[in-house]
Amino acid sequence: MDLIFLSPLLFLLGTATILWPKSLEMAAHYVGMMFAAVGSAVLLYKSGLYLISAGVLESADGWLVTGRWGSYSLNADLWSAPFLVITGLAGFIISLYGMDYAKGYRGNGLRALTGQWNLFLLSMVMVLLAGDAFTFILAWEVMALVSFLLVNHESSKKETVSAAYQYMIMTHLGTAAILVAFYILGSGVGSFSFTAFCNNKLPADVKHIVFCFAFAGFALKSGLMPLHVWLPNAHPAAPSHVSALMSGVMLKVAVYGFGRFVFQFIGIDTLWQGGLVMTVGLISAFLGVLYANMEKDMKRILAYSSVENMGIIFTGFGCGMILKHLGLEALSLVAFTAVLVHAFTHSLMKCLLFMSAGCVMHATGSKNIEIMGGLAKKMPWTAFFTLIGSMSLASLPFTGGLVGEWLTLQSLYTLAVNGGDEIRLLVVFGLILMGLTGALALGCFVRLFGVVFLGRCRSKTIDKAHEQPFFMVLALGIEAALIIAVGIFPSPLVAAMEGIFTGGNAVVPMATDFALLWSGTGNFYNQLSAYCPIIFAVIGLALFGLCYLSIMGNTLVRSEVTWNCGTYPTARQQYSATGFSKPLRRAFDFILKPRREKVYLEKEHDYFGRIMRFNLFVPDRFTDRLYHPIEHFMVRISSTLLMIQQGSVRLYIAYTMIAMVAVLLWGVM
Repeated sequence: MDLIFLSPLLFLLGTATILWPKSLEMAAHYVGMMFAAVGSAVLLYKSGLYLISAGVLESADGWLVTGRWGSYSLNADLWSAPFLVITGLAGFIISLYGMDYAKGYRGNGLRALTGQWNLFLLSMVMVLLAGDAFTFILAWEVMALVSFLLVNHESSKKETVSAAYQYMIMTHLGTAAILVAFYILGSGVGSFSFTAFCNNKLPADVKHIVFCFAFAGFALKSGLMPLHVWLPNAHPAAPSHVSALMSGVMLKVAVYGFGRFVFQFIGIDTLWQGGLVMTVGLISAFLGVLYANMEKDMKRILAYSSVENMGIIFTGFGCGMILKHLGLEALSLVAFTAVLVHAFTHSLMKCLLFMSAGCVMHATGSKNIEIMGGLAKKMPWTAFFTLIGSMSLASLPFTGGLVGEWLTLQSLYTLAVNGGDEIRLLVVFGLILMGLTGALALGCFVRLFGVVFLGRCRSKTIDKAHEQPFFMVLALGIEAALIIAVGIFPSPLVAAMEGIFTGGNAVVPMATDFALLWSGTGNFYNQLSAYCPIIFAVIGLALFGLCYLSIMGNTLVRSEVTWNCGTYPTARQQYSATGFSKPLRRAFDFILKPRREKVYLEKEHDYFGRIMRFNLFVPDRFTDRLYHPIEHFMVRISSTLLMIQQGSVRLYIAYTMIAMVAVLLWGVM
């Protein structure tokens, strides 16, 4: 049996632990997570081996696995391989983390949580292995249903139920759009197999319709604005290891599906398609990180950061589509490689940060960063690994987060050099938004790490904080090590992702053994424009050592009490998360429209003896201006339709007769 089939089998065995008796709850949990970890490791090994060797040993369209059972088939090519690697790597590491983290749900549906975890992994793998529309949609629906159950696991909380059902509604709207795209393709070729889709002869106008439905469906699943509203609510509601897998893997499955349509089913025929994808990506990146700066819930911050990074991924995708349409096939490889590289590194970063959020919640019992502070003293390993993840999401040197964004900026600059005047205007708009996005991301994660881990404790909830169990810290450490490894030695990852499009041949040299080349001008061998992490790392370590020695020797640093107008500073006088983001809030007030309210806790006198609390709320503008009006309209329509439901059997029989007469008349006509 091929190893690739062993992975789904192990996930199925892990799913079966949901049937174990309650008396063996903990045993079922450990066995189920073991099956998930081993199955993910097998998947990682097989798909990683294929990804590395396929460009040399097989052609670019060689199959990793092929099988057919009636109307359902499984197969995968080089486009599937990187996403299978992402799934296997994230599944293995997060399953280790879940060994200890999920024990907190003992007596609260732990067996169901473990079984659904395995089924979630299985469904995503089956989506990536699907060889026809039936298999794809079946696996996609299982993925949607299981992720709904996982988000709704803590169903005793009202906000959790609301978030879960909002997610279910939105994800089914996306599924409906994808179904329409598949149906139009299938009706044109007389088959629903992906092989037939690749050879379709549909007219250009029909392909445009297919593109619109496919982009809408996968953009919704990716969390692109304005279709993102489910994401900031679903991630905080789900258990932290589930949030990590949803952000680290499930969002990338949507990128896989969109790429399958673009590269194989409909092609890249028009300029407006790439422009649309790029524009939506840029807006999502900028607004996603802007809203992340305003949040106080640790997991909502990370959720909006996912919106930002998915926007960066689709920005690179759209840029590559435009370059390919212009006939610049070789230069488009920079953008498409950036898509896969950033998808991989974002999976590492977001899995790490969501697991870190779970550690903080496990230690403090809260997600509100306003009441935290000083956790680095109580949770040093968690703080250190979170710092690495935060640096990477801010795209700082020596981290994997810089690699994908570096290549994305190269692709934008390439488009500016080789595009027309209209395209240059779009690129200028893109570079401005990318610059703002990078600056806001840096501020966002300085704020997150500083408020949570530095300074003094802001509340008594921090008193009970402690370092987390072994497997939780181990998972954080593995992710952090991979982020640093990719940041310092990016060339193997870049070469592997480029090989997906070139069959292993370096058409556009993007990396040497120790550096990333700047290929945005078309001068691929301009070594003076290269980013060399090794050199920066050596310089950084030297500066760090110098600073450390000076501090330890008290030669440059003298400790004194902070000047505070003659008083001793207290924890309440630290910057809060809200105060830290106030300059941004004021600068972008015209977009954010924050709402301020006073709450009187006691009011014994008009002027004295009152206790007030000031609340600041930054609403999601898309929710307020788009989804709430639609919701109110649907309620009014439903109320109107309620008039015809009178509870009368005679009236219902009359409705049936009217319908029958209408059908007969239609048939006669």
